[in-house]
Amino acid sequence: MKYLVLFRGINVGGNNKVPMQLLRDEFTSAGYNDVHTYINSGNLFITSGLPLGKVESQVADILSSNFDFPIDFRVLSESEYKTDLEQAPEWWGHDKTLRHNALFKLNSYDAKWDEWLSTKLTEYDQVKITKNTIFWTSTLKINFSKSFYSKIMGTDFYKQTSARNFNTTTKLLTLF
Repeated sequence: MKYLVLFRGINVGGNNKVPMQLLRDEFTSAGYNDVHTYINSGNLFITSGLPLGKVESQVADILSSNFDFPIDFRVLSESEYKTDLEQAPEWWGHDKTLRHNALFKLNSYDAKWDEWLSTKLTEYDQVKITKNTIFWTSTLKINFSKSFYSKIMGTDFYKQTSARNFNTTTKLLTLF
C-alpha cells in the first residue's frame, strides 16, 4: 500500500532541520519501498504491506530516534488522500486572486476543532471540512487581515494541522 507522511513545522525558517535524505535513508533501512520526498517541507511517500497503525508507530519511532525535537505528522493511505481530494469543493483553487490551502489534520488533531472552526469564519473565508483535510479559501492580500485564516497562526488549532497550498496539494495527488 502507498502512504504519504505529512510532517508539520520542519525546515521552516531555519528551524527544526530534517534532512530529506536522512528520512529517505531511515525509511528505506526500516524496510519501506519506493521511498521519495517532495520538496523540503515534509512530504514523504512510502510503500509497505504494513497496516496504517503499524506504519504510524514506526514513523513515530524513526522520528524520535533521529531528532531531539518533537515532530507531529499524519500518515495517509493513497485511497484516503484521493478520497479527501475528490471531496474538495469546486471553489477551492479556482480564483487565483485568493489563497487556497489544505490543512491536513495531524495525529494530534482534536475533532472539537471542526465545530469550533465553523463558528469562527468571516465573509472572507470559505471552508469545507472532510475526514482528514480542511479545504480553506481566504483572501490573499486585499482584506487578508479580515479573514479568520489570518488569525489562526500559532493557535492550538493551527498547531494540530499541516498546511499545504493548492499547488502542492494537487501535486502530491499526482505523485501517488
